Amino acid sequence: MPSQSEIKLFSSLKLKKFRQKYGLFVVEGAKTVAELVHSSMKVRHILTSHELPFDAGDISVAHISVKEMERLSSMDNPPGILAVVELPSYGAEISENSRGPVLALDGIRDPGNLGTMIRTADWYGVRDILLSEDCTDVFNPKCLHASMGSFQRVRCHYGTLKNLIPGTGLPVVGCTLHGSNIRETNLPERCVLLIGSESHGISAGLLPLLDLQITIPRFGQAESLNAAVAAAIALDHCVH
Repeated sequence: MPSQSEIKLFSSLKLKKFRQKYGLFVVEGAKTVAELVHSSMKVRHILTSHELPFDAGDISVAHISVKEMERLSSMDNPPGILAVVELPSYGAEISENSRGPVLALDGIRDPGNLGTMIRTADWYGVRDILLSEDCTDVFNPKCLHASMGSFQRVRCHYGTLKNLIPGTGLPVVGCTLHGSNIRETNLPERCVLLIGSESHGISAGLLPLLDLQITIPRFGQAESLNAAVAAAIALDHCVH
């Protein structure tokens, strides 16, 4: 049974500053926690308010009250199972054996959007995402929930994109409003695919890095396309 001080610490992990301070984050839901048990991530504790529906192996499991679970949960209807996990550290190097594109995200602030992008990247076999320092936190509870467990399989690297992108040695393709029609452009499967925010697009300082600009043609009157949707469409054209 965790102490009240531990409960307080785990509850504080809803905020980025405490996730960074303690090097921990919280994941909720039986399916995702069960996947974590067999992943490369280090699970410190599993907390549950009911019977655990899977074998946790040698990981510490503690039963807590429903009231304590509600205090720890970020959800309106807590699933009753959560894990306290160590924050991974991937450095700046991308996966050596990756065959698909590397996704680069500039100024993505919405955690739901970012989580959806991570899930989509996982679907298309992307193993690395480069994120500008002003992107939202991957380990925000809303982002984790939207990723549907894909955060375990996609390595997210934060840093200055001006440094991270050239370090890959790959051609850089950027989604802009004035690029070549994506439907008529043959995109390299092994490249950096750069997506900017819906409101500002790709930062002006990153445009000189682009080897190719592409655009998704508009047929209606919408002012902009959701960044996660744009990333999905572009990835689909990259992966052959």
